[in-house]
Amino acid sequence: MRKTIQFIILTCVVSWLVAGMAILLGIRDVHGLIYTVFAAAYMLLPAVCAIILQAIHKEKPFSNLNVSFRLNWWFFIAGIVPFIYAFITLGINLLFPDVSFSITYEGLLSVLPAEQAELAEQQLSRFPPIIFLLIQLVQVLIAGYTINAVFAFGEEFGWRGYLLKTLQNKKLLRASLIIGTVWGLWHFPLILIGHNYPQHPVAGVGMMIVWCILLSPVMIYLVLKSRSVITAAIFHGTLNAISGIVILYIVGGNDITNGVTGVAGFVALLLINFSFFLYDKYITKENIFKKTIGEYLK
Repeated sequence: MRKTIQFIILTCVVSWLVAGMAILLGIRDVHGLIYTVFAAAYMLLPAVCAIILQAIHKEKPFSNLNVSFRLNWWFFIAGIVPFIYAFITLGINLLFPDVSFSITYEGLLSVLPAEQAELAEQQLSRFPPIIFLLIQLVQVLIAGYTINAVFAFGEEFGWRGYLLKTLQNKKLLRASLIIGTVWGLWHFPLILIGHNYPQHPVAGVGMMIVWCILLSPVMIYLVLKSRSVITAAIFHGTLNAISGIVILYIVGGNDITNGVTGVAGFVALLLINFSFFLYDKYITKENIFKKTIGEYLK
């Protein structure tokens, strides 16, 4: 428990100080290139803090934290589940009042600054909608397994590597609650300046915590089954890449209800988590959800 508390405090304090300095320096435009670079660097901080603690405790860096590139079926599943999640979310979103499907990308264009919206509209009009969608899906898959996964690993080495290891006496759902809460709260400086919930930045802090809690069971399950935190990085990186596609095709609603980080995404995650639970209980019959993290990884 001591290592758990040390990691949570160190990661949050360091990250929030870095975010605070960036905000004071004027990095607040969440659509700008400078912010994108900063946000990518911010993702690396949990890994940095985990490595610092490993050094303090005289542990070999990256050791015993399931950092494995030994490929198995779960590396593939980690990249596919975000696609399923995104399209389930889109379907659920369309059931909401005053939300409709659009192939003219009105939803995206309406939230971008005028200059960026004009540029985006020019780019989007270059291809027929179905061709543009296919191009986007291919790009998502490539990014999810490459550059996005690299930066997502910065978070996952901390959350579902080091922190999960310190919670090995907890069962999967309990570990998900702890990790998800800390992970969601860790985002709060970025949420307050408009990341993910630009229309509702204050309420967005709570929404992000709930979202991270709901995301954690499936991500921990992937790590346990694959015996590798790399699968969580692939899932995380692919999800970051595909999340914008949902918003691209809907009109109406708002950032609290729409997309993978909105209420529609919450419902989709509940369905996905329940599907994993049923798979674990009735198909593999491993009952991972009922075991402690340490029991499964021993």
